[in-house]
Amino acid sequence: MFKLTVMSFGFKHGFCDDVNILYDVRGFKNPYYVDELKDKTGLDDDVYEYVFSDVEAERFFMPSVQTARIAIDKAIALNKEEFILAYACTGGRHRSVSFARRAKKYFSDSGYNVVLFNRDCDKL
Repeated sequence: MFKLTVMSFGFKHGFCDDVNILYDVRGFKNPYYVDELKDKTGLDDDVYEYVFSDVEAERFFMPSVQTARIAIDKAIALNKEEFILAYACTGGRHRSVSFARRAKKYFSDSGYNVVLFNRDCDKL
């Protein structure tokens, strides 16, 4: 069965070589600089909402998953076993996790077998 892995990571913790598509989300509002959000992650609703309160993050998200979907469907047609879609930011705790969380929901709701992997979510 085909598995879609949606992952997040932080560039400061090293690159991830195994990804099929990588989106760099460092250009969006960073919760790290908000005192009440700094120690939380994109798995927390208030961080997630803060990230997507940036109109540019909203505008970026849908084209990112629509473009990825073309490549994912092609991988399925070629009988590939796995596809890795990644979002990366500086530390891998806030923005990338929020984007990956939303992408997991998008693809799950679309019927894909999706696994969410937040590689650096617990790192400081």
